[in-house]
Formats: sequence, structure tokens, C-alpha cells
Amino acid sequence: MKAVKVFSFSLPAIALSTSVGKDPGILVVGLAQTSDGDILVGLPDDRAKASAKALGVDLATLAAQLGGSAKNGKAVLVPLPAGQKLVVVGLGPIDVTAEQVRRAVGAAVRLIDALPAKAAQQVTVSLETAEPGIIKGAAEGALLATYRYGPTKAEQPGIASITLVSANKKPEAKQALDLAAATAAAVVQARDWVNTPANYLYPETFAEAARTLARTHKLGIEVWDEKALERDGFGGLLAVGGGSSRKPRLVKLSYAPRGARFHLALVGKGITFDSGGLDLKPADGMYTMKCDMAGAASVLA
Repeated sequence: MKAVKVFSFSLPAIALSTSVGKDPGILVVGLAQTSDGDILVGLPDDRAKASAKALGVDLATLAAQLGGSAKNGKAVLVPLPAGQKLVVVGLGPIDVTAEQVRRAVGAAVRLIDALPAKAAQQVTVSLETAEPGIIKGAAEGALLATYRYGPTKAEQPGIASITLVSANKKPEAKQALDLAAATAAAVVQARDWVNTPANYLYPETFAEAARTLARTHKLGIEVWDEKALERDGFGGLLAVGGGSSRKPRLVKLSYAPRGARFHLALVGKGITFDSGGLDLKPADGMYTMKCDMAGAASVLA
């Protein structure tokens, strides 16, 4: 089989820190709703006082004047003295959930990622995150917000590294960060497969991608080509794939850890674009037909 290119997005590096460093790059802090009004969350007192003194106004007021608010996901860039940059993002009510933080951080990072590449290399997120669930939510939101498909990322490198500030020094904090990074990597891989054009990703190359994954992670794999499908009676797959020049494939991955007590099966539909026979949908339905294989992409990732 001729080798084909399947684009692959690389996530930025992410790490934990117990404090905001001297050079945080672009600093992200929160604006939360309380019974006494909106308050900034995560901005060190010394930086807040110095900025307020230099600007002649407190930063919460300035953020509001620039169009920011404590509404969840509302992000605004606040220019500070000496070329420093601050992004204030709405968290919603002060008693935040992991999902609130995930959405808020994602909004802030998307705003930053749209800036010129040199201005957005380093991002520090400071939201007073201590609970493992909040750390995980913040990390997922930050990482997934950087995603771009394929060549676009090469043209504009964007964010290179992200630091989450948390007072939690326990192993659970690092475990939450690692879980978020693994989850984001899997989501990004699935997105890349979904977004890959049909002339690059079709049943044969999708099956080869599964083989590569199996080798990397030492998984068992079995692939049925069109002859094996006919031999084993997979008439449905053959009928659907018969309307395309791309022959169908069926892939089975297996993982058998020691001491396993039960079986868990995950099944995902993997009909790549233009490999599923005749199109019976209206023309507008063509735009999302690339998602027909998202189930298999999610299972593989």
C-alpha cells in the first residue's frame, strides 16, 4: 500500500507550578460573581496592586470597561504596563465546578491562540485551582483550545507551553494533570482523523493507522479485508462498501491486562467519507459526513 500522510496535531507542553513566575507570558486570571460583586481570582496581590497603581484603576473595573464580565467564558485581553498582558475570563459564580473552569479556560486560551504567534508562546493560568477535578478541567480546557487541524498549525505555531498555578502539592494534582493531558491527546487524535480528507483517510489507511497504534501500545489487532469479510459473512459491511472504489475494512483491537476480571467492548462506526456507498442525504448533509467515522476514531484514540 502506498504510504499516505495523515496530519497530526501536537499539543503544547503543560506543567503545574505553585506560584506565578517572574515571566508568566500571558497571565490568565478569573473574574467571579459573589454576593458583594465581581472579584478577581488568581491574580497575586503584588501584581494587582502594582498594576492598579500604574493604571489608576483596579483591574476588575478595567476588565469590565474593556467588555469583560464574570459571565462564564467571557474573556478579554487587558494590556498592562511594560508590555505585560493579562487575560481576564469570567468564571460565573465563585463556587466553580470543573466544567465551568474547563469552559472558561478554554475561552481564554482560544483568545490568546488567536494573537500573533510570538506574543502567545507562554501562557500561565492562575485560578486558585486546588481540587484535582478543577485542575483536570482547567488543563483539558487549555489544551483542547489550542487545537488546529493540520497545516494551519505549522503556519502559525501558537502556544508552546502552558503552566497551571495550583497550591496543591500532593501527587493527586500531578495525577489530575496527567489524566487531562492523556484525555486531550486522545481527543486531538480523534479530531485529526475526523478532519483528514477522504483522499488521505479511507478504510485501508484508517486500518493502517490502527496497526500503528497497536504496535505503539502493544495491543492485539486483527484486520478483515474484503476477502476475509466475505469469508466470514459480513454482508452488511460489504453491501455498504460496495458502492465505493475504496474496499471496506473491519478492525478489532484487544487489550488483555493481567488479572482482568471482566470484558469491556467498545464499538465505533468507521465509515470514512466517500466509502459508504450512495449518498441519500440532502446536499447540506455532505458537510458533516466526515463525522461518520468519529465513533471509530474515538474508540481507537
